Amino acid sequence: MTKNRIRQQLNRFKHFLVETFENVFRLDKSYKAKRRRQKRFFIFMMLFLPVTHFLVFFVYVNIDTIILSFQRFDYYTGEYKFVWFENYQQVIRDLRELPQMKQTVINSFMFLPITNFITLPLSIISAYFIFRGVPGRGLFKVLFFLPSIISIVVLTMAFQFMFDPLFGPINQLLAELGIQPVGGWFGTKGTAMNMIYLYCIWAGIGFNMVLINGAISRLPSEVIESGRLDGVSMFTELTKIIIPMIWPTITTLFVIGTTAVFTIFLQILLLTNGGPSGSTKTIAYLIVEMVQSGDYTTPAAFGMIFTLVAIPLIMFIKWGMEKIGENVEY
Repeated sequence: MTKNRIRQQLNRFKHFLVETFENVFRLDKSYKAKRRRQKRFFIFMMLFLPVTHFLVFFVYVNIDTIILSFQRFDYYTGEYKFVWFENYQQVIRDLRELPQMKQTVINSFMFLPITNFITLPLSIISAYFIFRGVPGRGLFKVLFFLPSIISIVVLTMAFQFMFDPLFGPINQLLAELGIQPVGGWFGTKGTAMNMIYLYCIWAGIGFNMVLINGAISRLPSEVIESGRLDGVSMFTELTKIIIPMIWPTITTLFVIGTTAVFTIFLQILLLTNGGPSGSTKTIAYLIVEMVQSGDYTTPAAFGMIFTLVAIPLIMFIKWGMEKIGENVEY
């Protein structure tokens, strides 16, 4: 009896262990399956918003723009009808025949030398002097970067006040120097567009300088110190050591500056509203103005033409910049 009872107890314990392990394994499988579902749901929710944003505001908008560029609105039927290349022909005729359209293109392409050959070099020099430890460099960093963090509405108002014909400090300074001040800097054809260029230089230096200063700060200190021990001048250090080593950052900023040709319009809207007599309009400003007037097909064709110009131009500039400077690894 005792042996049978022990055997029974062992069998019960064995069954108990088997059931326990089976339950644990079942729970483990259920837990892992639940974790997989939670992980997939989390990934789906994290990707849902950016993918939806991309599909709606990039894919759909661009496809719709391409289709609109081949259509024209029929006011009799209230529908869009395909006219194929008539919008493109109209835009090309306007660009060839209308002086204001030609001026718009010139105004836009002038931002290429303004951003890349004036603002960018000034940003590099400013960043270098701050890197060298000029007195008050912390204050200069803040002052240079302020235009990048302050609202553009506030910034353009402050810039306009500086050149106010009655209360602005610039006109008062010119009067003190015996120079005849300009009556309206932003309302005169001879000065309005130049004031916009000046604003873009003033506001653009800070953004570029912060990125360039960050790139310089990441350079190996051994290379900089070795050059200084060899007695290199500041000019040689900047042109022969620092600029070649931060060339990828300069290339990126050069490409971003090139895109301003086709995208800048808010500065014009806030400073001159396209005036006087439309002399300060740019490509982007003109497209926005057309859309606001209720015409969607002509600006679609206008935008497509300059997209076909912008893509090869930007790719060529990027290729040229990469050929000029070597990719230095450190």
